[in-house]
Amino acid sequence: MGRRASAWLTAIILLMTVASAGASRKSPQKSPLDKSEIWNMHAAPQFATAEACTVLNQGEISWRISHWLVGAELYKSLQDPGQVCSGPYPFTVEAIHMILYVANFPCTLYVSVDVESADYTDEQCPVPGELMSISSEYMFILDNPNYNLYQISVPLDSPAVVDGPYFAGFYLANIVDTTWGLDIITDDAPTPCVDYNIWDTTIGFVDLNNTGFPSFPSFPGRIFLYSTGTTGGGGGLQPQPIATLLKPISNEIVTGPLEVWAVEAAGSDIIDSVRFDYRGGGAWQSLFNDVDGAMPLRNGVDPSGTGDGYYTIFDYSTLTEGLYWIKATAFDAQGRTSVDSHQVNIDPTPPDPTYISPGQMDTVCHPITFSASTMDENLSVMRFTRKDAIANYSVPVVTLNQSLYGNNNGNPNDGNHVASGEYGDYYCGPVAAATAIKYWFDKGYPNCMKEGAYYIPVDTVVERMATLMMTRQKGGTYDDLFFYGLKQYNTAHSNQLLMDAYRDPDYYLIRSLFQENERFVILALTGTPGLYLPLTAVNGVQDAFGQFAVTVANPLTGTLLSSYIRHNGMAAQFLYDGNWLDIDAAFTVIAGTYSITLNLIANDNNGADGWGYNWTTSNLTDGTLTFLTTTAVDAQGRTESVSHFVLYDCSASYVKGDYTGDGNVTADDLIMLINFIYKDGPAPAGGAHRGDANCDNILDISDVIFAVKFFYAGGQAPCH
Repeated sequence: MGRRASAWLTAIILLMTVASAGASRKSPQKSPLDKSEIWNMHAAPQFATAEACTVLNQGEISWRISHWLVGAELYKSLQDPGQVCSGPYPFTVEAIHMILYVANFPCTLYVSVDVESADYTDEQCPVPGELMSISSEYMFILDNPNYNLYQISVPLDSPAVVDGPYFAGFYLANIVDTTWGLDIITDDAPTPCVDYNIWDTTIGFVDLNNTGFPSFPSFPGRIFLYSTGTTGGGGGLQPQPIATLLKPISNEIVTGPLEVWAVEAAGSDIIDSVRFDYRGGGAWQSLFNDVDGAMPLRNGVDPSGTGDGYYTIFDYSTLTEGLYWIKATAFDAQGRTSVDSHQVNIDPTPPDPTYISPGQMDTVCHPITFSASTMDENLSVMRFTRKDAIANYSVPVVTLNQSLYGNNNGNPNDGNHVASGEYGDYYCGPVAAATAIKYWFDKGYPNCMKEGAYYIPVDTVVERMATLMMTRQKGGTYDDLFFYGLKQYNTAHSNQLLMDAYRDPDYYLIRSLFQENERFVILALTGTPGLYLPLTAVNGVQDAFGQFAVTVANPLTGTLLSSYIRHNGMAAQFLYDGNWLDIDAAFTVIAGTYSITLNLIANDNNGADGWGYNWTTSNLTDGTLTFLTTTAVDAQGRTESVSHFVLYDCSASYVKGDYTGDGNVTADDLIMLINFIYKDGPAPAGGAHRGDANCDNILDISDVIFAVKFFYAGGQAPCH
């Protein structure tokens, strides 16, 4: 982009020297336009200030107006900060923006912007009034064929301070060939006395709600011409943006869906967008431009809101295998940018196993048939493992009450619930994160609570987290800053721990992460209120109402809370205070050197006949809950696992008196029972309880006598 000197007089002269644009507009017409990605182009960086606000009074992008814009013309749009900004006046207008549609590339534009007062001589219909501020003229080259919608942003040379509604102006200096397909964009709410267009001084300003064109009498909505500025007449400086990639991590070996997730880590309130790009050995390729960074704010008090933050999923299935760079670029309202990039190793056909059988929460009996599939063309082995799962599994945690933290005045006894200027009521994020750190500290990883030569108390960990997560400034914690804060804290405290985040997890994934993988799990709930809950226990299996019993540490009370998780369609929900709240995410923390033990069942080294294994087991007891896991390993050593939570129960298939499990009742069964009761021999197939032949819940000589009568004297059959 280049810059040329400009002045209001120059604009007027140009308008006067152009033949009537009305005659050169060739059959204007409207076409529906679904909202799509927008490419942001900023003329120049400017200082950003606190209390920033975007004065965008339009609705959704709806229409494209072709063959209207011809150049050497000026557009005006009424701006009212009072509709969108808190405490709006005095309002300092700093930059003007317009969204245009480009069909043919490249396209070169020369643009300047201005601000005029609103003339309310006719109280029912304001018109552009006195010039208040104007910008220099800038050149824009629109040449990215991956985008059709462009946001052109130009700062004023001198900000304009207003005390009421005003008009933002966008001047297109050069003549535009209508065959370029450079079109105006509108919403679907036509409104009089809001948008104006002037292309010569004879006609003057034309209300786009009443153009006077017989073939095109009015625009179908308001044009996307808007402004940004600061409330209260200015304010403190906003920080330079800092883009930080949360996912993927640097040098990640990608084996599943590639989530691309970024956070603006400086705490700026004026981020316009975050753009994601990627490249292999060539030029950067556009991946996604995210203009909506909305994300739940969880503080344990208020409704959370919704959104994914700056996030997308990269479909890399068409790429070749190899190393790639992923880049995030943050743009703020003043044109300042920040970039972060990570290199990853991508395989378009990764070793992602799909479990065919057994199914999730199936009741299984030997022989158990494992069956899985994968798209990986160079898989070397499919590994089958198990890990027994006790029905009621819990971990010890410290319970913390968020209202006891965030002291801001040196008086810890005045109660954060009511004390002015204090923050504890918003601390569920820092409290949950500190609970995770303390858990791993207690498990033998002390450096995660050590600073220099000294160990810090959990209270200090809470405050460290609140600072890193910007909980005070934001009045709660956003998911991206929660994850970022955990990572930053870990980096500053010996980097002993590993963090991960899972969006929209179901109960089985949560249980596998918590019990099978032994990670510390924090659930993120959306609703009223939005909050973070450390998981402390899982109990049994699904009840008659389709609910799974769990226990969490409640940061609002500093106590343990027993409740339920259920599946509602595709979403998992948590029952909190009588309301079912969606579980948006599960955050996990585990020590990097911590290992778990899985029992190997078998390896399948040849998938010619399909990947699977038939397992006949004699060492599982009826009623045993277990995790059955399939791990795919490819020739490059990439691995990916999928786990199913099942119930082992063969009680329905056993023959009474058949203790060997071979389906027959013979003397061998009696011998096995005697050896089990008197000689510490192996338990009967299906578990020790089957040795209780007479159902008195005692294993003794009476069970042997009962069995002998059944075998040799036609007595009653054993109970099991």
